[in-house]
Parts: sequence; structure tokens; C-alpha cells
Amino acid sequence: MPAGSAAAKVESKLKKEYPGNKHAIYGTLNKAGLMHGNKVTAKGKKPARRLNFKKSATPSIAMG
Repeated sequence: MPAGSAAAKVESKLKKEYPGNKHAIYGTLNKAGLMHGNKVTAKGKKPARRLNFKKSATPSIAMG
């Protein structure tokens, strides 16, 4: 698995959460579309992205 990829990041988190349960780890990766069988997909090869959301001063709630 490519280091720094989305699949590698999720795999490391799942290994901590489910130690010794390969079916839970790789089944989740397959369902998320990061892997297909034992092959990493294009989606899984993309670099893991950070989600940085800026907090706005005004809420974006539609008033109607």
C-alpha cells in the first residue's frame, strides 16, 4: 500500500480499532472503494487529505 495514501491512513486506523480482525479491516476498505479485493484502487492511491473547515462568523442557515 502506498505510504501516505488514503487507503494506508484508513488501514492504520482500522488496525488499531480491530487488532487481529483482517475481515473487518479489508472488508471496510473494499466497501469504501479504497480497495478492490487485494488491489488498491485509484481512489485509495490518492493522497490522504486533510479536512480543514474555516469557522465563519455567521451561520449559513437558510431563513425562509
